[in-house]
Amino acid sequence: MHVDVRAHARLHFGFLDPSRQEERRFGGMGLSISRPRCVLRLDKAATLRVEGEQADRVEILAERFFDALELKGGAHIRVLEAIPGHVGLGSGTQLALALAAGLSRLRGVDLSPARLCALMGRARRSGVGFHAFQRGGFVVEGGHPTGPRHPAAETPPLLLRQEFPEGWRIVLALPTSSHTVSGEAEEKAFERLGPAPGEAVDRIARIVLMRLLPALVERDLAPFGAALAEVQELVGSCFAAVQDGLFHPAGAALVRRLKEAGACGVGQSSWGPAVYALAGDEAEEERLVGILRRDDPGLPVISARGWNRGAAIESRST
Repeated sequence: MHVDVRAHARLHFGFLDPSRQEERRFGGMGLSISRPRCVLRLDKAATLRVEGEQADRVEILAERFFDALELKGGAHIRVLEAIPGHVGLGSGTQLALALAAGLSRLRGVDLSPARLCALMGRARRSGVGFHAFQRGGFVVEGGHPTGPRHPAAETPPLLLRQEFPEGWRIVLALPTSSHTVSGEAEEKAFERLGPAPGEAVDRIARIVLMRLLPALVERDLAPFGAALAEVQELVGSCFAAVQDGLFHPAGAALVRRLKEAGACGVGQSSWGPAVYALAGDEAEEERLVGILRRDDPGLPVISARGWNRGAAIESRST
């Protein structure tokens, strides 16, 4: 038997409360997208063997899984497709969850998705990647309580999951940068992060509840994009001190260029440097690609759609 797992990248649109001073910490919203994606093939084996892109990363995660559950033996893992790492697309969470789900199926381990997530050390701050992995679509999660955690609160609760319109397009640019924020660097960045102004947190909540979500439910792209772009500015202002501006330095010029060109829903995913904009049709999608590549024809640009399904896990006899 071998097991195939497919998980999709996610865009993180920002935290609902970066202040961390209320009853719950953070909370956030994001979207599962069609490209790029993580595709793994796993077979039983006496020892652990990993092939393909990000093999070292996969090996560390697989060893963590086996050690945590005290499992003997190994697996032959092939990485057929990978989400670019440390650019803001949730590659770490999607890879860890895909691997845990695949190894669980391969070895007959019966643990809840939340327990597997905790075992792999994910969703300690944001639950967007976890819920995107489980269900896809546009998700809003409620963060972690600041006081003692309830035993069931291993992952932030899902507050809302909404289908993303199939006709809306996402144009995604991945500028190169030697400065990325993940792992230990991310922990240190949050330690340096001061409390967000209360008025910014209140504005984020109001925009999300009264503008962004109604526009999404009503399938109205222009007001959805305007609300998303404003939230991104507010979230960026909360993180400006630790990321050297409202947006990652490698993506800031692209954000500015897109906004000057009248693009819809411009923002940065997570810590960046991934930059995105929304388009309602093919002509606008092509226009945005041209704007992004105007000064750099080799800039990696991906055209994607929202992905309204969770990760796929399939077992096949060999």
